[in-house]
Amino acid sequence: MKVAVTGSNGLVGKMLLQELKAKGFEVLECNRKNCDILNPAKLNITLKADVVIHCAAQLDEEAKNLFEVNVKGTENVLETCAKNKVQQFIFLSSVGVYGNSKGIKTEKSKPSPETLYEKSKLEAEKKVLDYQEVIPITILRPAIILGNNFYWKKIIANIKKGYPLIGSGKNKWQMVHVKDVVSAIVHCTGNEDCYGEIFNVAEEKGMTLEEIVNTIRKETGIKGNVMKVPVFIGTILAYINSAVKIIPMLTPDYLNRMLRERNYSIDKIQATGWNPKINNKEELKKLAKIM
Repeated sequence: MKVAVTGSNGLVGKMLLQELKAKGFEVLECNRKNCDILNPAKLNITLKADVVIHCAAQLDEEAKNLFEVNVKGTENVLETCAKNKVQQFIFLSSVGVYGNSKGIKTEKSKPSPETLYEKSKLEAEKKVLDYQEVIPITILRPAIILGNNFYWKKIIANIKKGYPLIGSGKNKWQMVHVKDVVSAIVHCTGNEDCYGEIFNVAEEKGMTLEEIVNTIRKETGIKGNVMKVPVFIGTILAYINSAVKIIPMLTPDYLNRMLRERNYSIDKIQATGWNPKINNKEELKKLAKIM
């Protein structure tokens, strides 16, 4: 089976290529060097495959081309897949489409995106669903991905500086390791049980935000548990910091995402035979030591 991967040079894409090749798939790479998802002519050459896995995305909330890449780019890939009679289209979305909704989020929970990135991902999902009568589609919604990338580097750097935790930290922060995201994608590739379906992808239980911060503190040699400040004080600081930019990442939008209850059901994908295997607490310890 021939599989094409967009965003093949990203955190997920690189590892996905290795795993697909190890499983015996013929792999086509689509990245910024050889394949522009905003250029349908180039896409048509690269995406002649049995399965297309669409991982490419703009992650920067402030990027002017956020919607162009995430929505129009996805539509271009879908159009190309339809022309090439692709047998399955797998889209890597995000649990961010649920926004700040409460309780355990299942695939039937109503989407309520808040940030521009989350809204772009939901719009892209709608484009994918528009094509489900033409191409067998699968949508995966991973939780925050744990891995060696710039996002986690910034989080760990802030914790190492000893900044206090805003709020109680008791909110559940269910994540998913990049290796588990890759294994979920491979599990769905060519799997008819996954056709026409949307799946949450996350670790099974998850830690609280406080546990995550204190785990990083301990592994980086900081003694004692993290200090905490009330949410109302943290909110004031976030608005001030938006102007003076002293504390990296601290903005009202970022604070909102930190305070969310990240609690997701993975019963649906588990029913197809996939299960997460990575111990995220142990992986977090390793990550804290190398960053």
